[in-house]
Amino acid sequence: MTIRAPNSYGEAMLKPSRVMKVIIFLLALVTLWSCGDGVETIHILTDRKELASAVEIFDAADDKVIITIRHVPVINAEMIETEKPDLVIGAHLSSPEIVDLLRPTEYEFPVYEALAGPADSRGRYYLTPLSFELPLIMGKGTVLSELPDPMVVRPGELREASAPFSAVNDEGRLIRMGFSPNWNPRSFTDFLAVRYPTVFVTGMDHFDNASLAVIVEEARNWILETAGDMKSDTDFNKHYRYVPDEYLILEGRILFARTSFKNWALLPDITADQLSLRYFSGPRTIPVIAVISAGIPSKSGSPDTSSRFIHWLMLPETQSRLMACWERDGITVFGFLGGLSSLPEVNESILIRHYPVMKGMIPEGHYLSVPESLPHRWPRIRDEVIAPWFQSAVSDTGNIMSLSEAYRKWDLSSLAEAE
Repeated sequence: MTIRAPNSYGEAMLKPSRVMKVIIFLLALVTLWSCGDGVETIHILTDRKELASAVEIFDAADDKVIITIRHVPVINAEMIETEKPDLVIGAHLSSPEIVDLLRPTEYEFPVYEALAGPADSRGRYYLTPLSFELPLIMGKGTVLSELPDPMVVRPGELREASAPFSAVNDEGRLIRMGFSPNWNPRSFTDFLAVRYPTVFVTGMDHFDNASLAVIVEEARNWILETAGDMKSDTDFNKHYRYVPDEYLILEGRILFARTSFKNWALLPDITADQLSLRYFSGPRTIPVIAVISAGIPSKSGSPDTSSRFIHWLMLPETQSRLMACWERDGITVFGFLGGLSSLPEVNESILIRHYPVMKGMIPEGHYLSVPESLPHRWPRIRDEVIAPWFQSAVSDTGNIMSLSEAYRKWDLSSLAEAE
Protein backbone atom coordinates (compact mmCIF):
# COMPACT_ATOMS: atom_id res chain seq x y z
CA MET A 1 0.00 0.00 0.00
CA THR A 2 1.33 3.47 -0.94
CA ILE A 3 0.98 6.31 1.52
CA ARG A 4 0.98 9.71 -0.14
CA ALA A 5 2.61 12.67 1.48
CA PRO A 6 0.35 15.54 2.54
CA ASN A 7 -0.39 17.86 -0.37
CA SER A 8 -0.92 21.56 -0.53
CA TYR A 9 -4.60 21.20 0.20
CA GLY A 10 -3.88 19.97 3.71
CA GLU A 11 -4.53 16.20 3.41
CA ALA A 12 -3.62 14.41 6.61
CA MET A 13 -1.47 11.35 6.27
CA LEU A 14 -3.22 8.18 7.54
CA LYS A 15 -1.02 5.63 9.31
CA PRO A 16 -1.53 1.96 8.37
CA SER A 17 -2.83 1.09 11.84
CA ARG A 18 -5.53 3.74 11.59
CA VAL A 19 -6.56 2.51 8.13
CA MET A 20 -7.02 -1.03 9.44
CA LYS A 21 -9.08 0.24 12.36
CA VAL A 22 -11.35 2.13 9.98
CA ILE A 23 -11.81 -0.95 7.79
CA ILE A 24 -12.62 -3.15 10.79
CA PHE A 25 -15.07 -0.56 12.09
CA LEU A 26 -16.86 -0.38 8.73
CA LEU A 27 -17.08 -4.18 8.47
CA ALA A 28 -18.56 -4.33 11.94
CA LEU A 29 -21.17 -1.74 10.95
CA VAL A 30 -22.10 -3.78 7.85
CA THR A 31 -22.43 -6.93 9.94
CA LEU A 32 -24.60 -5.20 12.52
CA TRP A 33 -26.72 -3.67 9.79
CA SER A 34 -27.24 -7.10 8.15
CA CYS A 35 -28.23 -8.74 11.42
CA GLY A 36 -30.51 -5.91 12.34
CA ASP A 37 -32.16 -6.07 8.94
CA GLY A 38 -33.76 -9.41 9.89
CA VAL A 39 -31.97 -11.81 7.54
CA GLU A 40 -32.61 -15.31 8.89
CA THR A 41 -31.10 -18.66 7.98
CA ILE A 42 -33.05 -21.88 8.35
CA HIS A 43 -31.76 -25.40 7.78
CA ILE A 44 -34.01 -28.12 6.33
CA LEU A 45 -33.39 -31.85 6.64
CA THR A 46 -35.35 -33.86 4.06
CA ASP A 47 -35.54 -37.13 2.14
CA ARG A 48 -37.11 -35.42 -0.90
CA LYS A 49 -34.56 -34.20 -3.47
CA GLU A 50 -37.10 -32.21 -5.48
CA LEU A 51 -37.68 -29.95 -2.48
CA ALA A 52 -34.58 -28.03 -3.61
CA SER A 53 -36.76 -26.35 -6.28
CA ALA A 54 -39.17 -25.13 -3.62
CA VAL A 55 -36.30 -23.72 -1.58
CA GLU A 56 -34.99 -21.81 -4.61
CA ILE A 57 -38.39 -20.26 -5.32
CA PHE A 58 -39.00 -19.33 -1.67
CA ASP A 59 -35.49 -17.87 -1.33
CA ALA A 60 -35.88 -15.76 -4.46
CA ALA A 61 -39.16 -14.29 -3.24
CA ASP A 62 -37.90 -13.36 0.24
CA ASP A 63 -34.54 -11.64 0.61
CA LYS A 64 -34.83 -11.78 4.40
CA VAL A 65 -34.51 -15.58 4.45
CA ILE A 66 -31.64 -17.88 3.51
CA ILE A 67 -32.48 -21.60 3.41
CA THR A 68 -29.95 -24.41 3.45
CA ILE A 69 -31.09 -27.92 2.70
CA ARG A 70 -29.60 -31.37 3.23
CA HIS A 71 -30.97 -34.46 1.51
CA VAL A 72 -30.66 -37.89 3.16
CA PRO A 73 -32.13 -41.25 2.07
CA VAL A 74 -34.04 -41.81 5.34
CA ILE A 75 -34.68 -39.61 8.38
CA ASN A 76 -34.47 -40.99 11.91
CA ALA A 77 -34.42 -39.56 15.42
CA GLU A 78 -30.64 -39.82 15.82
CA MET A 79 -30.13 -37.82 12.64
CA ILE A 80 -32.44 -35.04 13.83
CA GLU A 81 -30.58 -34.79 17.13
CA THR A 82 -27.20 -34.70 15.38
CA GLU A 83 -28.12 -32.43 12.46
CA LYS A 84 -30.17 -29.95 14.55
CA PRO A 85 -32.37 -28.77 11.64
CA ASP A 86 -34.93 -26.00 11.91
CA LEU A 87 -37.39 -27.98 9.79
CA VAL A 88 -37.77 -31.67 8.92
CA ILE A 89 -39.66 -32.84 5.82
CA GLY A 90 -39.93 -36.52 4.95
CA ALA A 91 -41.72 -39.84 5.15
CA HIS A 92 -42.48 -41.92 8.25
CA LEU A 93 -41.96 -39.18 10.85
CA SER A 94 -44.82 -40.24 13.16
CA SER A 95 -42.92 -42.68 15.42
CA PRO A 96 -42.81 -41.65 19.10
CA GLU A 97 -39.01 -41.35 18.95
CA ILE A 98 -39.26 -38.61 16.30
CA VAL A 99 -42.43 -36.94 17.59
CA ASP A 100 -40.73 -36.46 20.98
CA LEU A 101 -38.23 -34.18 19.23
CA LEU A 102 -40.88 -31.97 17.60
CA ARG A 103 -42.94 -29.02 18.79
CA PRO A 104 -46.74 -29.05 18.41
CA THR A 105 -48.27 -26.45 16.11
CA GLU A 106 -51.76 -25.24 15.39
CA TYR A 107 -52.88 -25.43 11.79
CA GLU A 108 -56.20 -25.48 10.01
CA PHE A 109 -55.31 -26.84 6.61
CA PRO A 110 -58.17 -28.69 4.86
CA VAL A 111 -56.30 -32.01 4.65
CA TYR A 112 -57.68 -35.53 4.61
CA GLU A 113 -58.66 -36.22 8.20
CA ALA A 114 -56.95 -39.63 8.30
CA LEU A 115 -53.56 -37.98 7.67
CA ALA A 116 -53.67 -35.67 10.69
CA GLY A 117 -51.14 -37.65 12.74
CA PRO A 118 -50.18 -37.41 16.44
CA ALA A 119 -51.43 -34.50 18.55
CA ASP A 120 -50.86 -33.23 22.09
CA SER A 121 -53.47 -32.93 24.84
CA ARG A 122 -54.53 -29.53 23.49
CA GLY A 123 -55.23 -30.87 20.02
CA ARG A 124 -52.12 -29.33 18.45
CA TYR A 125 -50.45 -31.46 15.78
CA TYR A 126 -46.77 -32.31 15.67
CA LEU A 127 -46.73 -32.88 11.91
CA THR A 128 -48.25 -31.21 8.87
CA PRO A 129 -49.09 -33.82 6.20
CA LEU A 130 -47.97 -32.74 2.73
CA SER A 131 -48.55 -35.81 0.56
CA PHE A 132 -49.14 -39.55 0.82
CA GLU A 133 -48.63 -42.83 -1.04
CA LEU A 134 -51.02 -45.73 -1.66
CA PRO A 135 -50.23 -49.30 -2.82
CA LEU A 136 -50.75 -49.75 -6.55
CA ILE A 137 -51.51 -52.64 -8.90
CA MET A 138 -50.94 -52.05 -12.60
CA GLY A 139 -52.20 -53.94 -15.60
CA LYS A 140 -53.57 -53.39 -19.08
CA GLY A 141 -56.56 -51.07 -19.08
CA THR A 142 -58.69 -53.67 -20.84
CA VAL A 143 -57.91 -56.25 -18.12
CA LEU A 144 -58.39 -53.93 -15.16
CA SER A 145 -61.70 -52.71 -16.58
CA GLU A 146 -63.10 -56.21 -16.04
CA LEU A 147 -62.53 -56.00 -12.27
CA PRO A 148 -65.56 -55.15 -10.09
CA ASP A 149 -64.36 -51.71 -8.94
CA PRO A 150 -63.00 -48.90 -11.16
CA MET A 151 -60.66 -47.60 -8.41
CA VAL A 152 -59.56 -50.47 -6.16
CA VAL A 153 -58.76 -54.17 -6.30
CA ARG A 154 -59.04 -56.40 -3.24
CA PRO A 155 -56.84 -59.45 -2.58
CA GLY A 156 -59.58 -61.96 -3.36
CA GLU A 157 -60.42 -60.22 -6.66
CA LEU A 158 -56.78 -60.11 -7.71
CA ARG A 159 -56.33 -63.77 -6.84
CA GLU A 160 -59.50 -64.82 -8.68
CA ALA A 161 -58.51 -62.90 -11.82
CA SER A 162 -54.94 -64.25 -11.75
CA ALA A 163 -55.53 -67.99 -11.34
CA PRO A 164 -56.99 -68.86 -14.81
CA PHE A 165 -54.19 -67.00 -16.62
CA SER A 166 -51.43 -69.44 -15.64
CA ALA A 167 -50.08 -71.70 -18.40
CA VAL A 168 -47.28 -74.26 -18.80
CA ASN A 169 -45.35 -75.42 -21.88
CA ASP A 170 -45.03 -78.99 -23.16
CA GLU A 171 -42.27 -79.64 -20.64
CA GLY A 172 -44.52 -78.60 -17.78
CA ARG A 173 -42.61 -75.35 -17.13
CA LEU A 174 -44.66 -72.33 -16.14
CA ILE A 175 -44.56 -69.77 -18.95
CA ARG A 176 -47.41 -67.45 -17.93
CA MET A 177 -48.72 -66.22 -14.58
CA GLY A 178 -51.33 -63.72 -13.48
CA PHE A 179 -49.78 -62.42 -10.25
CA SER A 180 -47.79 -63.64 -7.27
CA PRO A 181 -47.36 -61.90 -3.89
CA ASN A 182 -43.83 -63.32 -3.90
CA TRP A 183 -42.68 -61.20 -6.85
CA ASN A 184 -42.29 -57.96 -4.94
CA PRO A 185 -41.32 -57.90 -1.22
CA ARG A 186 -43.50 -54.82 -0.70
CA SER A 187 -46.55 -56.93 -1.58
CA PHE A 188 -46.23 -58.65 1.79
CA THR A 189 -46.29 -55.38 3.75
CA ASP A 190 -49.23 -54.22 1.59
CA PHE A 191 -50.98 -57.50 2.40
CA LEU A 192 -50.22 -57.00 6.10
CA ALA A 193 -51.64 -53.45 6.02
CA VAL A 194 -54.85 -54.70 4.40
CA ARG A 195 -55.42 -57.80 6.54
CA TYR A 196 -53.99 -56.64 9.88
CA PRO A 197 -54.03 -52.80 10.05
CA THR A 198 -53.47 -52.70 13.82
CA VAL A 199 -50.43 -54.99 13.68
CA PHE A 200 -48.00 -52.49 15.25
CA VAL A 201 -50.25 -51.10 18.00
CA THR A 202 -48.87 -53.51 20.60
CA GLY A 203 -45.26 -53.00 19.53
CA MET A 204 -42.74 -55.10 17.65
CA ASP A 205 -42.36 -57.54 20.56
CA HIS A 206 -46.03 -58.51 20.86
CA PHE A 207 -47.43 -59.58 17.50
CA ASP A 208 -50.58 -61.66 17.34
CA ASN A 209 -48.97 -64.82 15.95
CA ALA A 210 -52.34 -66.42 15.19
CA SER A 211 -53.34 -63.50 12.94
CA LEU A 212 -49.94 -63.56 11.21
CA ALA A 213 -50.30 -67.30 10.60
CA VAL A 214 -53.64 -66.75 8.84
CA ILE A 215 -52.07 -64.10 6.56
CA VAL A 216 -49.09 -66.33 5.76
CA GLU A 217 -51.39 -69.24 4.94
CA GLU A 218 -53.52 -67.09 2.64
CA ALA A 219 -50.44 -65.83 0.75
CA ARG A 220 -49.05 -69.38 0.45
CA ASN A 221 -52.33 -70.78 -0.87
CA TRP A 222 -52.54 -67.92 -3.37
CA ILE A 223 -49.09 -68.81 -4.75
CA LEU A 224 -49.87 -72.54 -4.87
CA GLU A 225 -53.15 -71.90 -6.65
CA THR A 226 -51.47 -69.68 -9.26
CA ALA A 227 -48.11 -71.43 -9.75
CA GLY A 228 -48.84 -75.01 -8.68
CA ASP A 229 -45.97 -75.15 -6.21
CA MET A 230 -43.42 -72.84 -4.59
CA LYS A 231 -40.54 -73.97 -6.80
CA SER A 232 -42.45 -73.15 -9.99
CA ASP A 233 -43.20 -69.68 -8.64
CA THR A 234 -39.52 -69.14 -7.83
CA ASP A 235 -38.37 -70.50 -11.20
CA PHE A 236 -40.80 -68.26 -13.09
CA ASN A 237 -39.56 -65.27 -11.12
CA LYS A 238 -35.92 -66.04 -11.98
CA HIS A 239 -36.58 -66.96 -15.60
CA TYR A 240 -38.70 -64.00 -16.68
CA ARG A 241 -38.74 -61.19 -14.19
CA TYR A 242 -35.38 -59.67 -15.07
CA VAL A 243 -37.54 -57.84 -17.61
CA PRO A 244 -39.46 -54.88 -16.07
CA ASP A 245 -43.00 -55.78 -15.08
CA GLU A 246 -44.64 -53.24 -17.38
CA TYR A 247 -43.16 -54.97 -20.45
CA LEU A 248 -44.09 -58.43 -19.17
CA ILE A 249 -47.68 -57.17 -18.86
CA LEU A 250 -47.70 -55.74 -22.39
CA GLU A 251 -46.13 -58.95 -23.78
CA GLY A 252 -48.82 -61.05 -22.09
CA ARG A 253 -46.38 -62.86 -19.80
CA ILE A 254 -48.10 -61.64 -16.61
CA LEU A 255 -51.44 -59.94 -15.93
CA PHE A 256 -50.72 -57.68 -12.95
CA ALA A 257 -47.81 -56.27 -10.98
CA ARG A 258 -47.32 -54.32 -7.80
CA THR A 259 -45.96 -50.83 -8.50
CA SER A 260 -45.59 -47.39 -6.90
CA PHE A 261 -46.13 -43.76 -7.79
CA LYS A 262 -42.35 -43.39 -8.14
CA ASN A 263 -42.09 -46.25 -10.65
CA TRP A 264 -45.14 -45.04 -12.54
CA ALA A 265 -43.59 -41.59 -12.98
CA LEU A 266 -40.54 -43.22 -14.60
CA LEU A 267 -42.53 -45.01 -17.31
CA PRO A 268 -42.29 -43.64 -20.87
CA ASP A 269 -45.58 -42.13 -22.02
CA ILE A 270 -45.93 -44.71 -24.80
CA THR A 271 -45.84 -47.46 -22.15
CA ALA A 272 -47.96 -45.78 -19.48
CA ASP A 273 -50.67 -45.01 -22.04
CA GLN A 274 -51.27 -48.75 -22.50
CA LEU A 275 -51.55 -49.44 -18.77
CA SER A 276 -53.88 -48.51 -15.96
CA LEU A 277 -53.86 -48.55 -12.15
CA ARG A 278 -55.92 -49.76 -9.21
CA TYR A 279 -55.30 -49.28 -5.48
CA PHE A 280 -54.68 -52.47 -3.53
CA SER A 281 -57.30 -52.26 -0.78
CA GLY A 282 -59.17 -53.95 2.00
CA PRO A 283 -62.95 -54.47 2.11
CA ARG A 284 -63.71 -50.83 2.93
CA THR A 285 -60.41 -48.94 3.17
CA ILE A 286 -57.21 -48.23 1.23
CA PRO A 287 -54.06 -48.44 3.37
CA VAL A 288 -51.82 -45.38 3.31
CA ILE A 289 -48.29 -46.79 3.06
CA ALA A 290 -46.40 -43.51 3.55
CA VAL A 291 -47.15 -39.94 4.61
CA ILE A 292 -44.69 -37.19 3.73
CA SER A 293 -44.92 -34.62 6.53
CA ALA A 294 -43.25 -31.48 7.83
CA GLY A 295 -42.29 -31.03 11.47
CA ILE A 296 -40.51 -28.30 13.43
CA PRO A 297 -38.01 -29.61 15.99
CA SER A 298 -38.32 -28.33 19.56
CA LYS A 299 -34.78 -26.96 19.31
CA SER A 300 -35.37 -25.11 16.03
CA GLY A 301 -33.78 -21.68 16.07
CA SER A 302 -36.27 -20.33 13.52
CA PRO A 303 -39.69 -21.82 14.27
CA ASP A 304 -41.67 -18.87 12.88
CA THR A 305 -39.89 -18.82 9.53
CA SER A 306 -40.09 -22.64 9.34
CA SER A 307 -43.83 -22.39 9.96
CA ARG A 308 -44.11 -19.79 7.21
CA PHE A 309 -42.36 -22.11 4.77
CA ILE A 310 -44.81 -24.92 5.65
CA HIS A 311 -47.79 -22.60 5.13
CA TRP A 312 -46.38 -21.60 1.75
CA LEU A 313 -45.98 -25.27 0.74
CA MET A 314 -49.60 -25.90 1.71
CA LEU A 315 -50.98 -23.30 -0.70
CA PRO A 316 -52.66 -24.96 -3.73
CA GLU A 317 -51.01 -22.38 -6.01
CA THR A 318 -47.59 -23.31 -4.60
CA GLN A 319 -48.16 -27.01 -5.20
CA SER A 320 -49.39 -26.30 -8.73
CA ARG A 321 -46.33 -24.15 -9.41
CA LEU A 322 -43.94 -26.81 -8.10
CA MET A 323 -45.53 -29.61 -10.13
CA ALA A 324 -45.20 -27.46 -13.26
CA CYS A 325 -41.61 -26.56 -12.31
CA TRP A 326 -40.57 -30.20 -11.83
CA GLU A 327 -42.18 -31.17 -15.10
CA ARG A 328 -40.52 -28.29 -16.97
CA ASP A 329 -37.08 -28.98 -15.51
CA GLY A 330 -37.24 -32.71 -16.22
CA ILE A 331 -37.27 -33.69 -12.54
CA THR A 332 -38.99 -37.07 -12.35
CA VAL A 333 -41.42 -36.99 -9.46
CA PHE A 334 -45.03 -38.12 -9.25
CA GLY A 335 -47.66 -35.59 -8.18
CA PHE A 336 -46.72 -33.51 -5.17
CA LEU A 337 -43.60 -34.74 -3.37
CA GLY A 338 -43.97 -38.23 -4.79
CA GLY A 339 -47.64 -38.89 -4.07
CA LEU A 340 -51.14 -37.51 -3.83
CA SER A 341 -51.41 -34.14 -2.13
CA SER A 342 -52.80 -34.01 1.41
CA LEU A 343 -55.17 -31.34 0.03
CA PRO A 344 -58.17 -32.91 -1.75
CA GLU A 345 -58.60 -29.68 -3.74
CA VAL A 346 -55.18 -30.14 -5.37
CA ASN A 347 -55.81 -33.79 -6.28
CA GLU A 348 -59.24 -33.15 -7.75
CA SER A 349 -58.10 -30.35 -10.05
CA ILE A 350 -54.36 -29.72 -10.40
CA LEU A 351 -52.91 -33.23 -10.09
CA ILE A 352 -55.23 -34.90 -12.61
CA ARG A 353 -54.21 -32.28 -15.20
CA HIS A 354 -50.62 -33.46 -14.89
CA TYR A 355 -51.54 -37.16 -14.57
CA PRO A 356 -54.68 -37.97 -16.60
CA VAL A 357 -54.43 -41.62 -15.46
CA MET A 358 -55.53 -40.40 -12.01
CA LYS A 359 -58.87 -39.12 -13.28
CA GLY A 360 -61.50 -41.06 -11.36
CA MET A 361 -58.77 -42.35 -9.03
CA ILE A 362 -58.89 -39.70 -6.29
CA PRO A 363 -60.25 -41.48 -3.20
CA GLU A 364 -62.62 -39.85 -0.76
CA GLY A 365 -61.17 -39.25 2.68
CA HIS A 366 -63.18 -41.90 4.51
CA TYR A 367 -61.57 -44.65 2.41
CA LEU A 368 -58.06 -43.84 3.69
CA SER A 369 -56.59 -45.86 6.54
CA VAL A 370 -53.26 -44.86 8.10
CA PRO A 371 -51.55 -47.69 10.04
CA GLU A 372 -51.19 -46.88 13.71
CA SER A 373 -47.85 -46.69 15.51
CA LEU A 374 -45.41 -47.55 12.75
CA PRO A 375 -42.12 -48.29 14.50
CA HIS A 376 -39.07 -46.05 14.39
CA ARG A 377 -36.72 -46.95 11.50
CA TRP A 378 -39.74 -48.31 9.64
CA PRO A 379 -38.15 -48.42 6.13
CA ARG A 380 -35.34 -50.66 7.41
CA ILE A 381 -37.68 -52.83 9.48
CA ARG A 382 -40.01 -53.22 6.48
CA ASP A 383 -37.22 -54.18 4.06
CA GLU A 384 -34.82 -56.03 6.39
CA VAL A 385 -37.21 -57.78 8.80
CA ILE A 386 -40.84 -58.03 7.72
CA ALA A 387 -40.49 -58.75 3.99
CA PRO A 388 -37.73 -61.40 4.41
CA TRP A 389 -39.65 -63.02 7.27
CA PHE A 390 -42.81 -63.28 5.15
CA GLN A 391 -40.89 -64.75 2.21
CA SER A 392 -39.38 -67.38 4.50
CA ALA A 393 -42.67 -68.10 6.27
CA VAL A 394 -44.59 -68.49 3.00
CA SER A 395 -41.94 -70.74 1.44
CA ASP A 396 -41.12 -72.86 4.50
CA THR A 397 -43.90 -74.80 6.23
CA GLY A 398 -41.50 -75.98 8.92
CA ASN A 399 -40.66 -74.26 12.17
CA ILE A 400 -39.27 -70.76 11.67
CA MET A 401 -38.69 -68.04 14.24
CA SER A 402 -41.60 -65.73 15.00
CA LEU A 403 -41.71 -62.21 13.55
CA SER A 404 -41.02 -60.80 17.03
CA GLU A 405 -37.94 -63.02 17.34
CA ALA A 406 -36.77 -61.98 13.87
CA TYR A 407 -37.14 -58.33 14.89
CA ARG A 408 -35.23 -58.79 18.15
CA LYS A 409 -32.39 -60.52 16.31
CA TRP A 410 -32.25 -57.71 13.75
CA ASP A 411 -32.44 -55.03 16.45
CA LEU A 412 -29.45 -56.48 18.29
CA SER A 413 -27.38 -56.68 15.10
CA SER A 414 -28.31 -53.11 14.09
CA LEU A 415 -27.28 -51.85 17.52
CA ALA A 416 -23.95 -53.64 17.12
CA GLU A 417 -23.49 -51.97 13.73
CA ALA A 418 -24.13 -48.55 15.26
CA GLU A 419 -21.41 -49.13 17.84
